[in-house]
Amino acid sequence: MTTPLTTFLSYLLMLLATSASAMATEKIDFESQIKPIFDKYCLECHGEENEEAFRIDVNSDMLLYVNEGHPETSDLYNYMTLDEDDDDLMPPVDHEPRPETSEIQLVSAWIAQGAQTETVDEDDADSALTSEDSDEDEAGEAAAAVSPETQRIYNAIGSLHTAAIHLPIGLLLGAGLFALFSLGGSFVMSDCAYYCLWLGTLGAIVAAVSGWYYSPMENRGTVASVADLLDQTQPVFWHRLGGIIATVVALLLCLFAKAARGRNPDDGMMWKLGAIVLAGAIGWVGHTGGELTYGDDHYKDLNELVDSIINPTDEPAAPQAQDADPTPEGVDDSDTDADAGEEGSLSTPTEI
Repeated sequence: MTTPLTTFLSYLLMLLATSASAMATEKIDFESQIKPIFDKYCLECHGEENEEAFRIDVNSDMLLYVNEGHPETSDLYNYMTLDEDDDDLMPPVDHEPRPETSEIQLVSAWIAQGAQTETVDEDDADSALTSEDSDEDEAGEAAAAVSPETQRIYNAIGSLHTAAIHLPIGLLLGAGLFALFSLGGSFVMSDCAYYCLWLGTLGAIVAAVSGWYYSPMENRGTVASVADLLDQTQPVFWHRLGGIIATVVALLLCLFAKAARGRNPDDGMMWKLGAIVLAGAIGWVGHTGGELTYGDDHYKDLNELVDSIINPTDEPAAPQAQDADPTPEGVDDSDTDADAGEEGSLSTPTEI
């Protein structure tokens, strides 16, 4: 026996199912439906004033946190659905206003539909479909090559770069310094240079591999082909190329030093000179990385100090003390005002 309550609940469930189905099938427009949500809740902290970090109003930045077609593995959506006591909740729990559940669901549905940020005109639909059909195999291979789980692993490896890069730089610089000191015949310095060279090379390999995946995370260049690797317009080009070359040279130098020490422990002049040159090269690679992170003028204060030592200038004159009353004693203020009026380019009309 059906009651009015069960009938009402049945109709309500049918209405919810119909609404969910309509949301899933209706094409969601980014500009009119999704962008206003981001502007309302995210733009205050992630807008144009936040140039050095993530920006929600830059689509290339925003899409880095979106896994098209999979809202459940998209950080952009997951950050919005965390518990209120989670520090990573976006927007933060104390931010007002808070996004509505329907708005979060709309973001989820937009990601599920492919997270399109540009509207495709109906006139261009046929050409777009033709292009998609022609590239279907390549797109399928790319999707299969980088699954969401694999991309998470890539991002995890890339996140190690900032921590892994400093140790090999220090060790390889130390290897060059110890090699320089060992040229006088010190066996202790020679051993220090040798082992620092090996440890620094192993660290450089880790830094180079993690840097390969760190670069696209920071929008500094992605390598999908040999042409991308040789593209000098990418901000990371010289840093990446120098790091790869320095790592390969360091590994070859380690093998050469091992063979030389195996033949004659006292015969190590060539690999020691190589370690000194490598130290200079790795210092340059670190410098280019610093420019990427901190800008071209991150040595500005040091350069000013060195310039002041090399080219000393006269000390600036001490500022003159200003009297409380600038009018000389015995001179009437009206006389001073009259003189100022005569010296100025404009004169004050005389009162009648």
